[in-house]
Amino acid sequence: MRVLIRADASMTIGSGHIARCLTLANVLRKDGAEVVFACRQLPGHLLQRLVDQGYVTLGLPERYAQEQSGADIETSLPWQADIDALADALNNQPRFDWLIVDHYGLDARWERAARRFADRLMAVDDLANRPHAVDLLLDQNYSAQAQDRPYDQWLDPRCKTFLGPRFALMRDEFQCEPITIKPRVERVLVNFGGFDAARQVHATMLALQGFDDLHVDFVAGSHNPEWEAMCELAKARPNWRLHELVSDFFGLMQQADLFIGAGGGTTWERAALGLPTLCISVANNQQLNAQLLAESGVHLYLGGHETLDPQQLVQAIALLRDNRPLRQSFAVRSQAMVDGRGAQRLAVALTEPIWALRKTTELDATLLFEGRNAPHVRQWAFNSDLIDWDSHVAWLQRSLQNPQRLLLIGDTAHGPVGMLRYDRQDERVEVSIYLFEGRAGVGWGQALLSSGERYLRQHWPQVRVIEAQVLADNAVSISLFQKAGYRQAECHFQRVINDE
Repeated sequence: MRVLIRADASMTIGSGHIARCLTLANVLRKDGAEVVFACRQLPGHLLQRLVDQGYVTLGLPERYAQEQSGADIETSLPWQADIDALADALNNQPRFDWLIVDHYGLDARWERAARRFADRLMAVDDLANRPHAVDLLLDQNYSAQAQDRPYDQWLDPRCKTFLGPRFALMRDEFQCEPITIKPRVERVLVNFGGFDAARQVHATMLALQGFDDLHVDFVAGSHNPEWEAMCELAKARPNWRLHELVSDFFGLMQQADLFIGAGGGTTWERAALGLPTLCISVANNQQLNAQLLAESGVHLYLGGHETLDPQQLVQAIALLRDNRPLRQSFAVRSQAMVDGRGAQRLAVALTEPIWALRKTTELDATLLFEGRNAPHVRQWAFNSDLIDWDSHVAWLQRSLQNPQRLLLIGDTAHGPVGMLRYDRQDERVEVSIYLFEGRAGVGWGQALLSSGERYLRQHWPQVRVIEAQVLADNAVSISLFQKAGYRQAECHFQRVINDE
């Protein structure tokens, strides 16, 4: 699979767009995808960081002739000029399977034109304020799931949407144990993004001057406009550390008892760790999400940096320092929102239209034997008994010889993910599905069902109806089939009169 990512970073835009796309790119690359980044060479671009991590990069012009000077990061780019620049940079490369665009300045006009470069398009958005012409859209913010269908007016009904923190693009290390909530805050971590154009790290330094007992890590970067002033402040305080470059930001987060930062991409990293947070938004697109999370009891939100009273920040730090129950409540509520597997879910969704099912053979006997006897499969099977090897082999041989039965396996670059069985009677088939060990929870079930339907249309075109039987208390499978478009058609009653 070939993937092209169009995103920018700069002193004004920040690094968040590149950071989350890089997380997804790393997961896709593990699955065998070739990923290329196309980025404008703006002041503070991150092209070299991408190169250092082994990615092919395409440098686009810093400015376009039609572009407004000093425009806001949400202002539309001259979309045709951007398309022309991208075409020149690609220089007639073969089409990509996916083009992922994560940019506030590009909308449906750019996306329609960009179909010349890729078979399918995905947009990453936070704003829900402009039209898109894509096949898949991701908005990982809590505001996207808390609002009532925020993208309906901006999308084609056929576009798949992935909304909310369940799909937050996070690195693998955030699938981890939460931090311990101490009786009193001892260590604080302060970060407001890769560039901190709002100068909020410096403002937080000033607020923390009276807390001599706290150990504080400030992560700002030497491009910060207040860098020299911050260096002077840090020199006078042995408990303070000012970081220009951090190779292990995750490690700093694990050591912290309190985070002071913005409402951007680290929101979900903090949530995964259960790290209590004092949040200050530094961009318009962060405000709604930060406010809704505060109303849900996830963090303490002080509003936008432009209107923040410095004394209010001091009071908030003092409150959280000594209030363990409040910090514990923040930790529990935030952890419930994320599990760190969002990037894997998106990778499955991107891969699903491309990979194909294959027919089972006798060489798959051991794979299916172990899969069928796995505890998570037997738990919800109508016959939960262990199957012995001889019985399994005999069943497999009969199944492979039965023209009314299809046994299909979904394979990826990292091995098989699950099995589908279809039993046909005239225009109807009954489907059975299970996933192999370690494959649950990231969308492979829906991907298998969707691929299975394509397979049926090609090989059994006479089939009109697909049926499935599920145990009444198997909530996971019920949800799976409902999300795949299945409807409950009838009631099934059963009475056991002898369970010996």
